[in-house]
Amino acid sequence: MSSDLLANLGLYPGNSALVLLACLFLLWLISLKIKDASIIDIFWGMGFVIVALVCFYMVPGKTGYQKLLMALPVIWGLRLSLYLARRNLGHGQDPRYTAMQKRAEKQGLSEARWRQRAFFSIFLGQGLLILLVSAPVWVGMAQSYYAGHNSVAIITTIGPLALLGTCVWLIGFLFEAIGDWQLKRFLKKNKDYDGPYEDKPVLSSGLWKYTRHPNYFGDALMWWGIFLVACQAPMGWMSVFGPILMTYLLVKVSGKALLERKLKKRPAYQDYIERTSGFLPRRPKKKPG
Repeated sequence: MSSDLLANLGLYPGNSALVLLACLFLLWLISLKIKDASIIDIFWGMGFVIVALVCFYMVPGKTGYQKLLMALPVIWGLRLSLYLARRNLGHGQDPRYTAMQKRAEKQGLSEARWRQRAFFSIFLGQGLLILLVSAPVWVGMAQSYYAGHNSVAIITTIGPLALLGTCVWLIGFLFEAIGDWQLKRFLKKNKDYDGPYEDKPVLSSGLWKYTRHPNYFGDALMWWGIFLVACQAPMGWMSVFGPILMTYLLVKVSGKALLERKLKKRPAYQDYIERTSGFLPRRPKKKPG
């Protein structure tokens, strides 16, 4: 790999990181004002939008391939951030962040010191994850136009790999969007439930019949689709760590594992776990007898 190409690969994530840093610092200042660190969750999708737009702005040509590689994360990120904004705004700080703050206070940190720590551990931490997961975008953009010493290479057409990736992305988008819509309807229908927590109804119809987390599965699938689009560009395969990281986060860290930590204590949800796949969609198991 030439030194020119290495410099080109470093320029796109580098500039994206600078813009992300500025946005995250501003968001952190807002969080100080409203005393709510959980607004970073709403920004999660927008962070990917920012990376995609910065990379698209930088790349020469603005070809159909480059527009596709920009549009897929932008559409996903905007939908996710708007959905989370409608769901979360006006409800105060998420209990997860409140618990983190209380643990810090027990260790002797004041609220002000905890807010300062949150900038590095929460805001910059999520910014780094956004940049890493976005690797298919900045690698694909950087490789879609390369001016070397003796030649210029530019991808203008959308080839079979990019078409396949777009189809995979679309399936993932439908899983996430429809799953979120079905969950919203279910929660609205059961909003007046005031019985014991252990007996709360469990959503097990629609897409939720085939996987306990259709929205998380769709999220991961979209990034595998974006990765396939990036693979049309030379060396696009090297961005594979992006979708791997996103899938790992959704399954093992902040998605499925975190959400089910409390839910699995409910008998009805335990029964749901026994019948339904935790991530990859499949037919539900039949209950014995």
